[in-house]
Amino acid sequence: MRRRLALVLLSFGGAAQALAAPAGNGDFDAALRTTVSLAHDVQQRERAIAALERGLAAAAGDLAGKQQALAALRSQQEAVLAALERLAYAPPEAALLAGERPVDRLRSGRLIAAAVPALAGEVRRLDAEIGRLSGESAELAAKRRELAQDRQALAKTRDQLAAAIARRVELRRELVRDDPEAAARALKLGSEAADLPDLIRRAEAESERREREAQQRAGGAAKGKAVVPPADPTRPRTLHNFEPHSALTAPVAAPLGRRFGETDAAGTPSQGLAFAAPGNATVVAPFDGRVDYVGPFRGYGLVLIIGHGGGYHSLLAGLGRADARIGEWVVAGEPIGAMPEPARTEAAATLYFELRHDGRPIDPQLSLAKLENRVADHRIRE
Repeated sequence: MRRRLALVLLSFGGAAQALAAPAGNGDFDAALRTTVSLAHDVQQRERAIAALERGLAAAAGDLAGKQQALAALRSQQEAVLAALERLAYAPPEAALLAGERPVDRLRSGRLIAAAVPALAGEVRRLDAEIGRLSGESAELAAKRRELAQDRQALAKTRDQLAAAIARRVELRRELVRDDPEAAARALKLGSEAADLPDLIRRAEAESERREREAQQRAGGAAKGKAVVPPADPTRPRTLHNFEPHSALTAPVAAPLGRRFGETDAAGTPSQGLAFAAPGNATVVAPFDGRVDYVGPFRGYGLVLIIGHGGGYHSLLAGLGRADARIGEWVVAGEPIGAMPEPARTEAAATLYFELRHDGRPIDPQLSLAKLENRVADHRIRE
């Protein structure tokens, strides 16, 4: 009897402990896969909406040009028709009083007789053009309704992504203790660094210092235990080091504004890629790695640096919001931030993207992968 009672109490105690236990790596991995998948969906919608907006702008411009030409043609035809009406309804004595010679009157009659069929043909062509323009106007209105529906769907998916990111942050806090001084040290790094290569070196050294401290803490906590816990349980099981043949994910669903090596107005060649991104566009990690720096830096605005291993780093500048923190591990396609809110004075913001090896800029476009040809979560092991 006592044994049965002990087993019952033990089973209840184990169930209570399981309910009270914090989230494990499996929950965090699942949340990570969800954010990657939703970010992919958001970028697909953003890309489709951008293409639809460009098509609508071109169609609206073409329609406006046709309507203007049609209005000019209609004005000309109305003037000719008014002149013919005046001649047709003019009394015979008016022609006699005008002093016009008989041969001139005959010539005028022939011109009128020839002009009437031509004018009738123009009227028929005008009616047909009006019909075509009406059809184009209806098609344009349908595309605008489609755009409105797509924007509503995008807003809904963005809300889902925001909830998934919040869940990921919550689970990470349960697994890893936050460093309350990380933001202050980042500001100090940004103020002390002389240039981007110097900032990358300082940020990487700081990240390595934090990792050593985390490993020491994990080792100290594991004394006397058979299994040593990992320094950072949120680190994905499979992380790829960047290599020359590795493929990059485009950080934002937007067209390129300036390519690597192209000069600006001052004649300075670009050391990266500039994307003309719409407001609130989702920004994702271009490759697996560790976030080494998040913060402002000189004239670059909000900067995020990811170390990919092997001396490779990605730099993303011009973000409006960062959803990743210093020291976090990220995988390709994982949402790490968003572009600024839409501005009234400009149609798009600029996301600046650099890829550097040992501090030297290299052309990232050579390694960019097409999002539509890759699986969003192919780097995350179940």
